[in-house]
Amino acid sequence: MPETTAILSREIDEYRYTGRVVPISTVNITSRISADLLDVGFSEGDFVEKGHLLYTFDDTRYEAAFKSDQARIAEYEAKLLYAKNDYERTNELFKKGVSTKDEMESALSQYKSYQASLLGAQADIILSEDDYKHCKIYSPISGVIGQTNYTEGNYITPSSGVLATIVQLDPIRVKFSMSTKDYLNNFSDFEGLKNKCIVRLKLADGSFYESDGEIEFINNEAVKTTDTIQVFAKFKNAKSRLLPNNTVAVYLRNRDGIEKVSVPTSSIMYDDDSPYVFVLDGNDIPRRRNVELGRSEGGKIIHKLRIKGGGTHC
Repeated sequence: MPETTAILSREIDEYRYTGRVVPISTVNITSRISADLLDVGFSEGDFVEKGHLLYTFDDTRYEAAFKSDQARIAEYEAKLLYAKNDYERTNELFKKGVSTKDEMESALSQYKSYQASLLGAQADIILSEDDYKHCKIYSPISGVIGQTNYTEGNYITPSSGVLATIVQLDPIRVKFSMSTKDYLNNFSDFEGLKNKCIVRLKLADGSFYESDGEIEFINNEAVKTTDTIQVFAKFKNAKSRLLPNNTVAVYLRNRDGIEKVSVPTSSIMYDDDSPYVFVLDGNDIPRRRNVELGRSEGGKIIHKLRIKGGGTHC
């Protein structure tokens, strides 16, 4: 019989998963207009605040179109006011029998025509104002901006593609897959995972990340080919140590300790019935106890060893 001691202790199991760093927000900056690029308002790799001016385009044509539409609106508003007054006068004269029905209907037609013309001009100015506004591109989020694909002097069109990409780095997410078995056995449900889980990261250099994360959400469906659940954890990243697409080791543990027995694997014996160990009873007499094996670490220690019966030494 192997001689060893099984120690009953209150410990916390920790599980390791492979994770990938993913940004919470990523924005590809593109142009909505066609114009010469006059100015790039950032340095590549800068942190830009939301609302920061990124690109300035030549707005000559778009400003002219916008002002032309403003003038058309003013013109049609004046014509509409005159047509309205003319129709009201003609209609009053028609009621008194002074003007003819044809004159009244002609004045009404003119009034309706200018109403339609004004609506058309108002629709046109929405588009021209939108084009004019997009002669300057502002950052829609706060984050780190990458390489600009175009510099001053280039003629840019909507088909030019992505001008630059902004990535939110702080906070940032880590995505990893957890087996459904681990999820149900250790945390039961999402609330258990979110409220009872401690998340740590180990980086490529072997060091642990300076701050723990928090479970943010799980994907709304399991991966059917692997029966795993995609879990997303959020981490502070003020120093930008975590970059999108980095591979990290994710360590998960439950805040609540569980009572378990840990013994060297050499203490475990097997037969057709069950794995078993010998346990000393109250009189220090060895007794066989069948066991249910849990997780092993490095082939040396068995965790969560369930001994069917009493005794704490084997």
